[in-house]
Amino acid sequence: MRIHRYLLLALFLGLLVHAQAMAKTFHDQPPMTNAEVERFVKDFPEFKQWMYDSKLNSSSARPVVDKEGNPSFVWNENVLGWFEGKEWTPERFFYVMTHCSAGISLILHKDEFKGANRPPDMPLISDYEMNLVRQYQKPLMNSLSTKTRKKQ
Repeated sequence: MRIHRYLLLALFLGLLVHAQAMAKTFHDQPPMTNAEVERFVKDFPEFKQWMYDSKLNSSSARPVVDKEGNPSFVWNENVLGWFEGKEWTPERFFYVMTHCSAGISLILHKDEFKGANRPPDMPLISDYEMNLVRQYQKPLMNSLSTKTRKKQ
């Protein structure tokens, strides 16, 4: 009986990994959660400061448009050091970052980024995620706008 449970668990995990691998684009991930947004609010200023201290710029991690014309995100190996010992994977952190940032932009700029005016590298945000961004609007704006400090 115990072996069957392990086999079922292995099968389930294999299907989960396969489903994630089948995602068509970077943004075809499950919607972000309240817990992820709260963790992002706390972790983003540290990430931003780490990027500054490491002398990394936006070419190390940035939104792009993939070869099919879909919004995507790329990062290089220089950024991976920040994720060591963290609960985040780069894929999930950057997904939450781009969706929170896009949501805040849509709130601040209203219809300016809708329809044909949406920047090609801006992900589409579901109503569910927009509601999360609205719920956390103030802490997200504080986190995203945190200034970096020079090391003493």
